Amino acid sequence: MLTKVLDRYVMRESASGMFLWVGAVTIVMLVQVLFELAEFFVNEQVPLLIAVEILLLYIPAQMVMTFPISALLAAELNLGRLSRDSELVAIEASGVSLKRFLWPYVVFSLLVALGSFALNDLVVPETNHRAQVLLREYVYKKTPPKIQQNVFFRDSEDRYFYVNELDNRTWEMRRVIIYEMGKSRAFPDVIVAQKARWLEDQWLLEDGVLSRYSEEGRLEEEVAFTQMTIDMKEELKEFFEKQRSPEEMSFRELRQQIAILRKAGSSTQKLEVAYHLKFALPFSALMFILMGMPLGLQRRKDSKTLGVIVTVILAFVYYILLSVFRSLGRGEIMVPWLAAWMPDIIFGIFGFVLYLIVDRK
Repeated sequence: MLTKVLDRYVMRESASGMFLWVGAVTIVMLVQVLFELAEFFVNEQVPLLIAVEILLLYIPAQMVMTFPISALLAAELNLGRLSRDSELVAIEASGVSLKRFLWPYVVFSLLVALGSFALNDLVVPETNHRAQVLLREYVYKKTPPKIQQNVFFRDSEDRYFYVNELDNRTWEMRRVIIYEMGKSRAFPDVIVAQKARWLEDQWLLEDGVLSRYSEEGRLEEEVAFTQMTIDMKEELKEFFEKQRSPEEMSFRELRQQIAILRKAGSSTQKLEVAYHLKFALPFSALMFILMGMPLGLQRRKDSKTLGVIVTVILAFVYYILLSVFRSLGRGEIMVPWLAAWMPDIIFGIFGFVLYLIVDRK
């Protein structure tokens, strides 16, 4: 009975504290975005309401980054208060072990991870996409829309375009993949061209192969071509507004694109890293708790300060590891899933070891 009451109390206090810290940490992380938007407002004459809208649209993506930090910070401060008020000593005296005491924090972190994943998959892709559309319309309106590499485009004919390489001097595209999703077909027609250029309302493809697949996914026909043109039935602006980076796609959409690009023989290393990060980043909340809470179990009067210090250090170390391993994955030095999950694995191993020795005096 005591443990159930304690579990509810710990989770309630941690959750209430976390929502306050999510707002505070998110504001701090938005400072750089705010500076950029202020420059757009002053130098690019972006309307104030548009700049504010872009800022608000970036909030969900920043919240996903702040959830793990805020969850650990709220839990650490809750633990610090219990320690300062000698409640932690009373809990141990009642027969509850420190290992058992940490369970509600672990459950709390799992709930945070699930909520973060849902936000990152259902809301963030659309808000990121809307923010990018506004930036292209108001910030880059003085120059022609630019094709980007490793970004997906979609036209009104339900065709997808993907550019592997781009020469920024000549705007010549290389290793271009186009696939058409037919309404009555399970597998799309795939066009792989070594070179491509934009010609007003057409794409000119050079040195490529058109592949058609059966309903079972077997290669049915393959036709080589020297040149091929694809008519674009929509305006250039509308076409470029539909481009999406991995950060503007849900995990299902990204997984579908990766599968088709693999079939076309294209390298998907960078996209696979982005795909696995959609899972690894939200679930870092669990790893933060596993690492942070055993370190925070210090029954000392300065435990409040210690909790903040532990959170800041762990956040710094985690995001350094994330940056390093993400680069290794994108550079094809490490397999994508391992590169994305490696920071979580490292934190998880050390956290589990700390948990095992937490009751030792």
